Amino acid sequence: MKPITTVGVVGAGTMGSAIAQHFIMKGLPVILVDQKQEFLDRGVGYIRESLGEALERRLIDQEAFDQILGRLQCTTEQAELAKADLVVEAIFENLEVKKGLFAELEKVVGADCILASNTSSFLISEIAADLQTPERVVGVHYFYHAAKNKLVELIPGEKSSPEIVTALENFYAFYDKTPILVKDAPGFAVNRFFVPWLNEGARLYEEGFGSIAFIDQVACEVFGVGMGPFALMNATGVPIAMHAADGLASELNAFYAPAKILCQQVEAEQDWNVEDTLSLNNGSDQADVVSRRLIGATLGVAAQMVDEGVVDATSADLGARSGLRWPMGPFELLEKLGAGKVKEMVESVFSTWDISLPACLVDSAKAQNLHLNWVTTEVVGDAGFIIFDLPDRMNPLGEQVMSQLDRSVEELNARSDISKIFIHGKGKAFIAGADIKFFVDAIAADNLPRIQAFTEFGQQVLNKISASDKTTYAYLDGLALGGGLELALACDYRIGTRKSVLAFPETGIGIYPGLGGTQRTSRLIGVARTKQLVASGQFINAKKAYALGLVDIIIDPVFDWRELAEVSLDKAQAGRVEETPEELEFAAFDGDFNHPLLAREGFERQAKGITRKAPVALKTAMSLIDQGSGLDLQDALQLELDGLKTIFATQDARIGLESILSGKKPNYTGK
Repeated sequence: MKPITTVGVVGAGTMGSAIAQHFIMKGLPVILVDQKQEFLDRGVGYIRESLGEALERRLIDQEAFDQILGRLQCTTEQAELAKADLVVEAIFENLEVKKGLFAELEKVVGADCILASNTSSFLISEIAADLQTPERVVGVHYFYHAAKNKLVELIPGEKSSPEIVTALENFYAFYDKTPILVKDAPGFAVNRFFVPWLNEGARLYEEGFGSIAFIDQVACEVFGVGMGPFALMNATGVPIAMHAADGLASELNAFYAPAKILCQQVEAEQDWNVEDTLSLNNGSDQADVVSRRLIGATLGVAAQMVDEGVVDATSADLGARSGLRWPMGPFELLEKLGAGKVKEMVESVFSTWDISLPACLVDSAKAQNLHLNWVTTEVVGDAGFIIFDLPDRMNPLGEQVMSQLDRSVEELNARSDISKIFIHGKGKAFIAGADIKFFVDAIAADNLPRIQAFTEFGQQVLNKISASDKTTYAYLDGLALGGGLELALACDYRIGTRKSVLAFPETGIGIYPGLGGTQRTSRLIGVARTKQLVASGQFINAKKAYALGLVDIIIDPVFDWRELAEVSLDKAQAGRVEETPEELEFAAFDGDFNHPLLAREGFERQAKGITRKAPVALKTAMSLIDQGSGLDLQDALQLELDGLKTIFATQDARIGLESILSGKKPNYTGK
């Protein structure tokens, strides 16, 4: 398909201007269209204000500010959209007006231009129904603030071209959005379960189950969010919540209808008094009722969507995390609480409205639809792909992810119709390391055997990758840190891009690389360079990694990950250069802060960084590299495993790992 190089946006309101801002910030020229110049001026004002905040925070400089705005063309002439490859409609929610606009756009734009609607109220199939080319119309539902919020729901209409949908999915991912595919259904996905969460909060207040402040507090505790339903309605607009609920009710059933008290609040043109602590019912079960009702309403609707095929559980959760900033989505919360317990809560809420329980909560055969698939496989020609799909969390390696990786490796290794395997992480990271919270929780629970078992299993999985009879490639288009880099080292080849960032940060957080980092690395690039990388924790780009021998080739980031299927390498470490004398000096470094290397003239900056590492972890890592270099690889890998309980039992490990979660600078004790 024709590449999207110029974007048109129709509607310069709050949403349209933010959509335009996202594209111009990503380097794309944008044609912003509205009926009157005053509307365009106001829209540009929104963009200037938002960019001004970035300028004030020094995220951009004045030159970048001017360059970004220079990509924006404002006009009242629709004919200018003839230059666009994609046009996004972001006008007010009126079906007939939208249909009329698309009929006009169809006459103006080129034959291969994609037409998209940001509607949140109408089905895409309805908008495209009367068009001559409905196959090029797709829903692209943004979330506030559209320039900053990562989530975009992609909604194919009944006649939307699958090729266009795939092209848009790749396009948005390439330009740093998080697209999820959603069926053309009322509320699409995220609003379908989020609006009932807001509305049920209002109903609980109306029925006397606590004050506004109390219900918000319980909601925050149960869902782990920073703002409860009332505070959120104030932030986004109380009328928006009412209209969204009313729209869902008109398409679905009375359960979705806005609570009377919500309608009264809108009629009074007032925000909620979130400081209100008066309670109409002081029963001790208030918190339990609020919790059960919010969970039952929200997770019940989410399960309904999965039954109806509106969205899969993994995408629904990604939508909640990316679009709503929830720490976990409805289905991860369901896993945490237990399906049986959630079923009871849903039944309690739904029975009041005479709604049947979702089949996936009743039928064990359909319960698999509730599973979260964070690591998946695809096959393109003779190439198999392992895809990590936790982009908002930087694809961390935890117990569940490692188990799914193992399943994926086994599945592709068993196939006779493929000859190579590519490993790819969605978002800005290949894999940004292990799940730090998993380590912190295990240490807090005094459960070091759990860490030991996880790491042992992880090494087994990586061994399956390194022993595969397929040629294995790691596509490092983003962060490859710690365990992520170790996984990449288990592959035959590593492919870098201009977005690649590689590092072993472990000694800076009180531990050492435990998935082969101290052993596979030294066999690839030598003891000296391995010690330097592990001791310094230095973040390196693809060019540096290529020179060291960590990366075998550097390519432009692919627009569609399927393009990697055509990649084939026959020479490893093609760019490696010989060690410098300074690098070779690291071969003797033992991790002691008094080592002569750290006192060398001209080495002050590196020495300062190294002396900030956790002392025990640093010495242990250097020793492991030395001890393992002369051993068989499997015996050397066992050395890493043998020292795990000792290193994770140190005060430094707890201090370092907790510092990642808290964002505070660690102060190591050397114990």
